[in-house]
Amino acid sequence: MNGINCVNLIHLNSSNPLKAAKEIKKILKKAEIRDLELDLSAMNMLDAVKVLVLTSSYLYTKLPAEKLKFRFVSADIKNILSSFSLKNLEMV
Repeated sequence: MNGINCVNLIHLNSSNPLKAAKEIKKILKKAEIRDLELDLSAMNMLDAVKVLVLTSSYLYTKLPAEKLKFRFVSADIKNILSSFSLKNLEMV
């Protein structure tokens, strides 16, 4: 490539947090984590937090050194996530 960072943006098909987390787990098994970015902007804040907590826990058990990037409409989600120890998530 020519120095451009290639990111695969993942839009979730489900608004159900458990189904969305399952969908993400399938994707994480197949792809390079550093090339992925979750777009949770279509979810409400509580469902997005559920998805991120479940995804972070799964990712930590499989690849503890990797970070997963995500997008959300409001930066307020950082305040909620800060009460958890989710150091493998990065909001962009």
